[in-house]
Amino acid sequence: MAIEQEGLLIEHFERLGLSSNEAKVYLALLETHPITGYQLSKNSGILRPVVYEMLNRLVDKGGARIIKSNPDTYVPVEIDEFLRNLESDFVESKKLIQTQLRDFMSVNETDYFWNILSQKNIENSILTLCQKAREEILLSVQERQWIMPFTTLLNQRLRDGIRISIFSYYAFDVEGLPLYTHHLEPTFLTPLIDRRMFQIAIDQTDALVAFFSDVKTAKAAQSQNPVFVATVRQKILSDIYLLRLRNTVGIERFKLVLNDEDKRLFEVIDGAVQR
Repeated sequence: MAIEQEGLLIEHFERLGLSSNEAKVYLALLETHPITGYQLSKNSGILRPVVYEMLNRLVDKGGARIIKSNPDTYVPVEIDEFLRNLESDFVESKKLIQTQLRDFMSVNETDYFWNILSQKNIENSILTLCQKAREEILLSVQERQWIMPFTTLLNQRLRDGIRISIFSYYAFDVEGLPLYTHHLEPTFLTPLIDRRMFQIAIDQTDALVAFFSDVKTAKAAQSQNPVFVATVRQKILSDIYLLRLRNTVGIERFKLVLNDEDKRLFEVIDGAVQR
């Protein structure tokens, strides 16, 4: 039986640290085994010296086993076990690298701005910030999908005693986390609210602003610059303060203290909520 989507599988094996040829030989081994290196070379079209080198590498990495015979034959290690072997190697290497290189990241980064591209990389940076927080995490998010990757960790940080406040114009479930919301329905659209924007500030030391569009074109800026951090932090706190003030004094008295831009936004919000 031929393996489907071989190119995609090879690409993901490469992400796990295998070379393209190692992945090709492993997949060929899955299709036919036990098999000699000579026959595997004929079946796969890979040069015989390369096949034997890849088989030896796979044996070392826990992806293949040798059956001693004349000549030797090879069988693949079952995929779950092979992936566990790769994971163990990854964890061991990760610990060694962290131990050896941790001290090299002691540079003062307060004047740097980091540009982060792609949704995956941005989400990993946000997770790191949430883990790093020691006192406070402030977030502003306008769509539930953008906060879902972090709710488990945020709930853990809440149990750790970290103060967490989340602001949104929209109403959605954040799984028990503190949410300050104007209760707009997710279907409501207005150009006055950019639903792509995600903001996070922690401990008055770090901040990140992201624009989520799709997986590849998402982008973010992150910095420890005090001006940037204070700006992001104060924007989130101000949005929460205005919401609480509105709820306390009522919309008509509340409008008296707003500038024209904020007044226009809150008129739109109030009209949408009353529908």
